[in-house]
Amino acid sequence: MLDSIGEPLYKDIKNKNLKIEKSFYNAESKELFVNDSLYFCNVSKEVWEYKIGGYQVLDKYLKSHKSEEIDFEYFMRVIQTLHKSLEIESKIAEIKLY
Repeated sequence: MLDSIGEPLYKDIKNKNLKIEKSFYNAESKELFVNDSLYFCNVSKEVWEYKIGGYQVLDKYLKSHKSEEIDFEYFMRVIQTLHKSLEIESKIAEIKLY
């Protein structure tokens, strides 16, 4: 299951643009677009909104690398790491301290 989280896909396989242009997140379809064609699938709203140090991690990364070609393997691992972090955080929250 983790393999499909953040998998990079193309909306238009004839347009294999790797440049980060304008990011757009579709909560309904769980797709995170980095340009008109390239998107990452199965990105939950919680992963998209995940913050560290007050910054939304994925949005901050995309904005700071705008106009660059994306290393989609690296970005996919970031998405998967955030997903796994949320799973672990929920388990930690269940621990009762006496």
